[in-house]
Amino acid sequence: MRTKLVSLTTAAIAVALLAGCSAGGSGSDATTAAKSTPTPTQTKAEACKLFTNEVTDATKGMQMQLTELQSDPEAAMAKLDEFDATLEDSADKVTNTEVKPKTDAFAGAFSDFVGMTKDLAASKDPSALSSSGFTEGLQKLESTGKDFQEVCQS
Repeated sequence: MRTKLVSLTTAAIAVALLAGCSAGGSGSDATTAAKSTPTPTQTKAEACKLFTNEVTDATKGMQMQLTELQSDPEAAMAKLDEFDATLEDSADKVTNTEVKPKTDAFAGAFSDFVGMTKDLAASKDPSALSSSGFTEGLQKLESTGKDFQEVCQS
C-alpha cells in the first residue's frame, strides 16, 4: 500500500508541478528575470520567472530520483517534505502583489497534499487511495498551478 501510494503521489506531483509551473513572463522582462532573490519592485515577469525556475529545478531533482523513491517509501516521504520546504521558500521570495497570492496558494495546496499523503500512507488502508480527499487534493494542486500559470501569462 505504502509503496503504491508513494509511487502515485510522486508521479502525480511531478505532473502537476510541471504543468502548473511552466509559465513565465513574456518579452524582455522575462529574460532579465532570472534573479534568485526578489527585488523591492519585483515585476510580474520577475516573480513568475523566479518561482518557475526554483520549482522546476526542484522538480527535476525529484524526477531524477523517482525510481529510487518508489522503492523506498521513507526516502520518498522525506523528499516530499524537502520539496515542500523548497516550495514554501520559493513562494516567500515572491513579492509581486499580483503573483504572490498564486504562489502562496500553490505552496499551501502542496503542503496540504503532502500532509494528506502521509495520513493515507499511515492508514495502511488500500481503499484510501480511491478516496475523494486524495482526488480533491490533487485537483486543488492542479487548480492552483493553473491559476499561477494564468496570472503569469496575462
